[in-house]
Amino acid sequence: MSNRTAPEETQRRSRGRPSPEQAVALRESFLAAALKSFLENGYAATSIEAIARDAGVAKITIYRQFENKEALFREVVHRAVSSARDTMQATLVRRGTDERQVLVDLVERMYLGATEPKTLALMRLVIAEATRFPELAKSLYAENSYVLAPVVDYLAEAHRTGTLYVPAPELAAVQLSTLAFGGVRFFISKPLAGPEERRIWAEGIVDLVMRGWTPAPSGGSRKEPDAGSD
Repeated sequence: MSNRTAPEETQRRSRGRPSPEQAVALRESFLAAALKSFLENGYAATSIEAIARDAGVAKITIYRQFENKEALFREVVHRAVSSARDTMQATLVRRGTDERQVLVDLVERMYLGATEPKTLALMRLVIAEATRFPELAKSLYAENSYVLAPVVDYLAEAHRTGTLYVPAPELAAVQLSTLAFGGVRFFISKPLAGPEERRIWAEGIVDLVMRGWTPAPSGGSRKEPDAGSD
């Protein structure tokens, strides 16, 4: 009897709401299809209908979770950058490592995260579409704040304990990441050749910022930046 009812239960489930496992699989399927379509066709030429078709799911499956294409794109970008945040967090929680070494490792990981092919392609896409779809640029900026949050926390704590002089950790994190990413360099040219070149790149950046972030000698003082100055 059980052998006859199992297929019947499976058939009823397939016609109704999916199981939690099936729901996860469906979500992964259409998010992968969305990433592929955005990268290959661009934002404007991508439709939820086409994504659903490529993923082999019903449109309603996507619309149950995302109200429109913009919301779906934001999730695609979020997933692409989340691993970079996790990697940076893992770098920063290590104890007993001097600040220069932590920052060198951090800059390398920032660079690797930004130049990962799919992430780099998504950032190029957002820049290309920013004029027609300014909300995409805003969403990418919000993701940058999310990714850099562990760095901001680290720099703020280092300033509080006196191991680094970083009175404006949010600004410092953005500046460090901009140096690590190389500005527009890696949008228009090849990434660095390998680990040795990457380490030289990171050490040069850290040597530069440490000149400003090194605390004053004992008994000395440093002037806090004027928030109202140009």
